[in-house]
Amino acid sequence: QVLWPECGWHPVSPTDMITSASVKKIYRKATLCIHPDKVQQKGVSLKQKYTAENVFDILKEAWKKFNMEELS
Repeated sequence: QVLWPECGWHPVSPTDMITSASVKKIYRKATLCIHPDKVQQKGVSLKQKYTAENVFDILKEAWKKFNMEELS
């Protein structure tokens, strides 16, 4: 597990991501949990902030790739 329990994220099953709309909903929920500004407001440790920033960047890249594949 990469994220800490207090961040509010719960694992998602692949069956919950069948449609584009459900992927978008889960993506938005994930970014709200680990957005660097939101995480900093919660007063997390430096390690947690670093983890959140990296996960956020990975999610953004994955979202970009997902959208490119959806358009093609």
